[in-house]
Order: sequence, then C-alpha cells, then structure tokens
Amino acid sequence: MTGDSGATGSTRSAYDVIWSRFLDGTYTAGNRLPEAALADELGISRTPIREALSRMLAEGLVTPAARGVVVSGLDHEAMRRLFDLRRNLEGFAAELTATRARDGLIAPAWFTSLRDAARQFAEAVESGDARTSSRLNMRFHDLIVDASGNEFLAEAHRRAIARLAVSTALNLEHDDWAKEAARQHEDIASAIAAGDVATARSLSEAHIRDAQRIFDEPR
Repeated sequence: MTGDSGATGSTRSAYDVIWSRFLDGTYTAGNRLPEAALADELGISRTPIREALSRMLAEGLVTPAARGVVVSGLDHEAMRRLFDLRRNLEGFAAELTATRARDGLIAPAWFTSLRDAARQFAEAVESGDARTSSRLNMRFHDLIVDASGNEFLAEAHRRAIARLAVSTALNLEHDDWAKEAARQHEDIASAIAAGDVATARSLSEAHIRDAQRIFDEPR
C-alpha cells in the first residue's frame, strides 16, 4: 500500500511539473518530452514520468511520436474555437463567482488572494518577465474559476487552458497588451468583489476576446 501511494504521489508531482511548463510557455507545440531526460531532471524513476505522459496523452496534450511524445499543436481555426470556449467558460465562471460574492458565500481571504494575484501579475508585467507573468495570469483566472463552485466548469477550463497555453502563453511578451491585461484584471476583481454579476461576466468575456485579438495579429 505504501509503495502504491508513493508511486501515485510521484506521478502527480511529475504531472504537475510538466503541466506548469505548459502554462508558463516553457513547452510549445512540437517540443519533444523524453522520459529519460525528464526522469533525470526531476530525480525520479521513469515510471511516474511515463504515467504522467500517458495521462496527458489521454487528455490530448501530447501526441505520440518516434521515441516518445511531443507537445500537441492545433491549427489556427482550432485555436479560435478554443478561444470561443474559453471566453464562455471565463464569463460563466466570473458570473458564478460574483453571484457567490454577492451572496456572502466567499471567505474574505479569497478576495485578498485575488487582489494579490492581480497586483503580482501587474508587477511581473512591469518588470518585463513574460514567463512569470504567464504563471501569475493563470493563477488569477484559476482563482475565479475555482471559486465558482462548479467543479465541472473547473475541469473544462483546466483542459482548455492547457491546450491554449502552449501557443498563447507568450502573448504577454506584447508589452501594451500585458499592461492592458493587468488593468483588466483589476477591473474584473473589483466587479466580483462588488457582487456586480453582469459586469463581472462582461469584463471577463471582453478580456478573453482581447487576448484572442492579440493571438490573431500577424507576426
């Protein structure tokens, strides 16, 4: 029993590390993820790495390739469809969370965490650290989704974010957009804290629409 528990913990840890690299732009579409190298880097056996990658394969995050797997990519139209999904998921999450805030169902500490996430994101943007900005950006959005009280929404959002992140995390290298995103985070946080359901949803949907506009711009 102890061995099984340890293996499960190692697999979860490996998955979380690889997952975080999807979100912060470390991995992009087409990158190879070799079991042996990852095991050496993380200081664990290849078995939990293999199990973590198998889970990601089932989720569509990686694709089989010669001698392992590579990070899955999507064509432009598929990305647009994912943005459409994310816009609706984020808008719904903001609506639910603002409703719960209005009804006094969210602990005060959560609002502090949301404000801190918005502030830290803005500070990372000002410092020009796109990778840290990407990680803090995800934290801000995850806090809102997790506070929605809908675990099915949270799961759908988690999967959509992972598929988008490998192509869009470095959107935050666009300085003007990153600063605008920071301002939008503050506005969204304020609307949720005020329990302004309609505004929270509208601002959240507009935020993702603007992110898609940056993605669509010619490079």
